[in-house]
Amino acid sequence: MSEDGDRLGAELSLRVVMFHEAIARRLGVSNSEHKMLDLVARHPGGITPGELSAATGLSNAAVTKIIDKLVDADYVRRERSTRDRRSFRIHTTAHFQQTSRPTAAGLARRIEQMNEGFDQDELAAIGRWVAGVIDALRLETERLESGD
Repeated sequence: MSEDGDRLGAELSLRVVMFHEAIARRLGVSNSEHKMLDLVARHPGGITPGELSAATGLSNAAVTKIIDKLVDADYVRRERSTRDRRSFRIHTTAHFQQTSRPTAAGLARRIEQMNEGFDQDELAAIGRWVAGVIDALRLETERLESGD
């Protein structure tokens, strides 16, 4: 990658982290709690604590502690399984939906406006690049977590 590419990558990484930190502060949660909320929100049918643990790499105890805090803040709710009363799924609440939507709406509008300046081929190339970066990040995270 070129020096400009390295600089842009570092700046993008910083701005993404800072944006999510600002959202977390606005919601009154930590960045880890905010990312947990994001994972729950991506699963309209709910997600189990075990699935959250697997997705984040956090221990079951850590996930439970975060869920407890998010329940207390009325951002998520636990819903027991009708088939197995020992298991439950985590869902976002209406309060979370009302509180979180405005935090990302401005960014979504800015990106939509920016996208108007690209044709379909350019957007497809950008999409392939972003997907490749996501895959590289996932693989490198797995490598770091495995101790290699």
